[in-house]
Amino acid sequence: MSPRPSSAPALTAWEILANLGDSLMIVDRDYRVIWCKEPLMETPGSESEAVGHFCYQIFAGRDTPCTRACPVKPMFAQGRPQAVERHMLTSEGREIWREARAYPILDRRGAVAFAARISFDITHRKKRQSRLEDEVLTLERSLEEMNRFQLGELPFQPQGDASLTKRELEVLRLVAQGLSKPSIAKVLGISQNTVKRHVGNIFNKLGVNDRAQAAVWAARQGLV
Repeated sequence: MSPRPSSAPALTAWEILANLGDSLMIVDRDYRVIWCKEPLMETPGSESEAVGHFCYQIFAGRDTPCTRACPVKPMFAQGRPQAVERHMLTSEGREIWREARAYPILDRRGAVAFAARISFDITHRKKRQSRLEDEVLTLERSLEEMNRFQLGELPFQPQGDASLTKRELEVLRLVAQGLSKPSIAKVLGISQNTVKRHVGNIFNKLGVNDRAQAAVWAARQGLV
């Protein structure tokens, strides 16, 4: 990972920055790699071999600079930091998300001479965000169904004499609050399969078809 002494900027600070992300690459305005730390490159020594080559050829197999999913080109065009998110599959078929950011490196005249591209694995954050969005949608639907029921518009009448166990009532309260199965399992200290079984039993006993209808029943019984 040795930089070309004739053209590379002072790299001490960037080597430190490399420890903040999964990868760091510095390229000049011609998109030639000046310095590279890229753990996703699986061939031993391939990082140092990338130096001096066009980044879009080495990393994307292209003949021209990337126009999408890379922040380097827009950073050079606008002269200020840029960021993009990218969804991809690893060679093992694992689904991941990465966030790439490009920062300008100026020469002594104040012109942008190089781009520092740093990237992070944001898979955990994206999956957590997806789960949160699902929970919010469930909650919103539950509230909508409850309002429709109050106005006499709901096309079902949940049974009110269902005999639920203490654990099923605990699960139902959490379902009515919009929690997902993994979240319920964590709160109650039980497995997701156990939660799934309880939810199925609750639906059967109440004569409902989904979480929203179960939430309406819980609201009518004063459980939430």
